[in-house]
Amino acid sequence: MTQAPSPEAVRRARRNVRLGSLGAALEYYDFVAYLYVATLIGRAFFPADLSPTMRLVQTLAIYSTGLLVRPVAGILIARVADRVGRKRLFIFTVAVMSVSTLLIGVLPTYDQVGWPAPVLLLLLRLAQGCAVGGEVPAAAVFVSEHAPPGGVARAGAFQQMTAYSGFLLGAGAGFLSGLVVTHLAPGTPSLGWRLPFLLGGLLGFVSLYLRRRLDETPEFVRERAQGTPRPAAPIRAVLRNHRPAVLFAVLVAIALTLVNVTYFNYWPTYLQSALGYSATAALAASLLTIAGAMAAMPLWGRFADRYGWRRMLLWAGLSAAATTAVLLVVLPGLPAGSALAVWLQLPAAMTAAGLPAAVPSLVSAIFPTEVRQTGYSVPYNIVIALLGGFLNLILVWLVATVGTGAPMYVVLAACALTVAAALVVGGLRTYLGRGARPERKLEEDNLEMGQL
Repeated sequence: MTQAPSPEAVRRARRNVRLGSLGAALEYYDFVAYLYVATLIGRAFFPADLSPTMRLVQTLAIYSTGLLVRPVAGILIARVADRVGRKRLFIFTVAVMSVSTLLIGVLPTYDQVGWPAPVLLLLLRLAQGCAVGGEVPAAAVFVSEHAPPGGVARAGAFQQMTAYSGFLLGAGAGFLSGLVVTHLAPGTPSLGWRLPFLLGGLLGFVSLYLRRRLDETPEFVRERAQGTPRPAAPIRAVLRNHRPAVLFAVLVAIALTLVNVTYFNYWPTYLQSALGYSATAALAASLLTIAGAMAAMPLWGRFADRYGWRRMLLWAGLSAAATTAVLLVVLPGLPAGSALAVWLQLPAAMTAAGLPAAVPSLVSAIFPTEVRQTGYSVPYNIVIALLGGFLNLILVWLVATVGTGAPMYVVLAACALTVAAALVVGGLRTYLGRGARPERKLEEDNLEMGQL
């Protein structure tokens, strides 16, 4: 029987999981905050004689470059992390993200310096994209490798729940900046777009300071002590030796992107443009949706640890399909601004949260330690770059052509992919979790995991 972990070991494990989850919130914070102030950014960084539409298009184009650069940067960072360790690159990515976000908040405007202003904004967005490309896989792998075998899914769900707090913080920062400009400092309109980035940079530096206390993951330390050979070309090794895992990761990454963008990014726009909500009501409804999803994620993680990935994905996919189908049937017939839509969207978001809750630990588990971060980064970042950057525009087009039910069709597609993932996950080899380490007892795992 394996000796129970000491109280100090339990404390350090909890600390590593908690602090390792913080940085991922920056991705979602930036994702939301930039879009909330996109109109103000367009006015600040492009000529006044451009039409509002052209300014917004160019602002969103700069935003998209941060997504497009993610795959290359993420893969390069992952390659280094698989060779020198998780912690070093984990600190590096959040440092780059923090500095670039803070610098956006102090950039000169077009009226002050001319065309160098949007060029500088573009360069800093590229830096953010590079950092995020390495940050999200790094956070998932770091947390999953620190989790005990009986708590891998719980740790991943906690990491994703913490990441989603970035949605709330980003929306809150956009709302706060509007209040500041309107009521507290009406003579400084630039605060409307500067404040979210200044706050994001400060949040990143707090995360950077806390990450200095992190430990290298036990999995990486064990592999290094055993002298496990590292592949000279990790991408080639992943694509050659782990093709089923790569295809599975692509499958769940597509489903994750469909859910995330529809319910947690596009939803405020949808409520305003298609259902007649005011901007304030749409923001409040969106925040409620995000909060509900966050509350459900730890429950989905516990479900997976107890009953396995297959059952968890199957239940998540089917329950999300049922609640989304209710939305599809009811929403088009509701009067504009109906409060009923808010309460119908909540169970849909909570059930759909099952897939995002599963992704960090599940994708980490299907790759071995020596190529884990590369295996996670390649499919995840490519899907986000190719699909995530354009899905908002696709949803706008679908609503205009198909009708108000279009977003629910997209989520139903994600549900179908989730069910497909449940059907094939049992055939994949896992390297983390109870199935990978049968000698560890569940009681010991629960003692080590404790309450996150």
